[in-house]
Amino acid sequence: MTVLQEPKPPLPITSPTPSTNPNGIPSKDQDIAISLVGLQPTAVAPSTTRRAIRKTDRLLIPFMCLGYGLVYYDKAILGSAALFGMTSDLHLSVVLQPSGKVDTSRLSWATSLFYFGMLAGLYPLAFLLQRVDRPRLVLGGVVVLWSGVCMLTAAVTSWRGLYAQRFALGFVESVIPTAFMTIISGSYTQEEQSLRQSWWFSSTGWFTIIGGGLNYGFAQVEGGGLKRWQYIYLLAGSLTFLFGLACFVLLPDSPVNAWFLTPEERVAAVERLRAGQTGVRCVRFKGAQVKEALLDMKVWLVAVMMASA
Repeated sequence: MTVLQEPKPPLPITSPTPSTNPNGIPSKDQDIAISLVGLQPTAVAPSTTRRAIRKTDRLLIPFMCLGYGLVYYDKAILGSAALFGMTSDLHLSVVLQPSGKVDTSRLSWATSLFYFGMLAGLYPLAFLLQRVDRPRLVLGGVVVLWSGVCMLTAAVTSWRGLYAQRFALGFVESVIPTAFMTIISGSYTQEEQSLRQSWWFSSTGWFTIIGGGLNYGFAQVEGGGLKRWQYIYLLAGSLTFLFGLACFVLLPDSPVNAWFLTPEERVAAVERLRAGQTGVRCVRFKGAQVKEALLDMKVWLVAVMMASA
């Protein structure tokens, strides 16, 4: 007589564990969020997700509005400084003989060189932000350097020195738009990013008003051994230095280690990005992703749109 045996239950399907080093840190091929949430989705209460979004907005949005406002303020000071004596002190305008016409091309070049410096700094600083494990240290360090470049404008004694200062200022300030776009893409879903990007970008309007008032007030300073336009640059550099210190202290590297979120809120902040397949941050250069971008028609359409603007 044959005895029928009961079928064995199927083995449970387990997800592969992420490859980590001996310290339990995900490999550079993987997103840093793997160390927090693993490979399988985790159910999160909607209330926890909403709370994580509110806390993130309360810290990052005012922080980025202030930072980008300082970028606009520092580069736009040149116009106010020219009104308060810089043009004559640094010989930015020249009277042409024998026509008597005033040539202000030196001032125009000083304005343009800022953007040449920004173009030169975009790639290397973006590379550092992506490849270094603690991007807030890169951002904070470059912002402190930016504050020094801004304050040293008061020591410039010729139009040639101003050329070098403007190029260097553009170089270091190029870190801000790149860093802020990286922060937004690693903290918000695709549906939320455009609104948040517009919030910090719109701070240029606020600082047009605030900066004009500050420049006018400091331009009334007549004591001391400095010219009026020099005090304006010292003010701007001092404000930027304080912002640089705030980058070291307040800015998190990613939602994975955001100090202002509870452990449950950190999981919620990362899980909501998983649904959009955006991830948080990965430091490894992947050729397949470059190929995918180059074959995406939307990338080329955006490139044509920006080049035509």
